[in-house]
Amino acid sequence: MTFDETDVAPPDHARAAPRPPVQDPWRDMWSAALGRVELDVDAAETLLQRLHEEDLPAPLALPSWSVPSLPGPMPVDFTDRARRLLARQVDVSERLAAAMVQARSQTNALRKFHRPEARPVFVDRAL
Repeated sequence: MTFDETDVAPPDHARAAPRPPVQDPWRDMWSAALGRVELDVDAAETLLQRLHEEDLPAPLALPSWSVPSLPGPMPVDFTDRARRLLARQVDVSERLAAAMVQARSQTNALRKFHRPEARPVFVDRAL
């Protein structure tokens, strides 16, 4: 007599349902923190893209940033995501600094050409 696993398998109604993914608050908190920083970088990139459009972009209304309180070190599998995010932050900060220097230079150049507005000279009299 041979042993076959199907001989001892439980009936379909007795099999356990697949388990939902385990909630891990530690990972969720880190993921949310990285997500918030990614949204801030997205907003800064959008601002930089729109700088030379005819309609100037509205100022960013970002809430003030505070250091998140995260439990323990970042999960190892978030390392690549964090490195890509850091590279984007460095790129955006360099582009913002260049845009500020360019704006200051243009403002200084415009000041050289600015002349006080001359008063209109005319006499208004009834005929």
